[in-house]
Amino acid sequence: MVVLVLGIGGTLGVAQWRQAAPPVAAATDRTDNPGTARGNPGVPEAWRNDPRVRAYRDRLAFQRDARLFARQAAGLDPAERARRAGRLASAIDHYERAGELSAGETLMLRIGLIRADDGDEATQVRRITDLVERYRAHARARNAAFLQAQRNDPAFNDYKHREARIVREVMAMTRIPGGLPRDTYLRQRLQQERQLAYADTH
Repeated sequence: MVVLVLGIGGTLGVAQWRQAAPPVAAATDRTDNPGTARGNPGVPEAWRNDPRVRAYRDRLAFQRDARLFARQAAGLDPAERARRAGRLASAIDHYERAGELSAGETLMLRIGLIRADDGDEATQVRRITDLVERYRAHARARNAAFLQAQRNDPAFNDYKHREARIVREVMAMTRIPGGLPRDTYLRQRLQQERQLAYADTH
């Protein structure tokens, strides 16, 4: 997992890539070392051309660009700052669409880019507020779609009926097996039912 720490204008963003590095990535990283004239002759050309390796190296380049921008943003002229921020924003778009950054991680990175802008504080606050609300709206829409899919799933509905039956049974008991507290026993029964329901779907 690749971890990116991006600190811009007082905002700290942490992005964790879910795609593991290819086993040859460490070796290929040395082939383009500017301090090595001929690279690493021991790395096969096929490895350097592997799409997984190229994608991994692109992510490393994005990390380097983000770290440099975080350090240099305040001293850049407006045109250069806007150009580099736009390039980073495009990369964030790409990794978000690919599912390699979560919505929360992407939000933190985008807030960092807004903080690096030379706009006044009121403008930054408005842009960040709009951005956060947009992500919240997307989250609500995804959650609603997920709940609707569950309601339309016969297996899930059957599980919920069994769950309700277990709750009624446990709450009606006058003696709890093993002398356990009622809440503890109920949690155990529900956990067992969830495990059975999950096993039935696989």
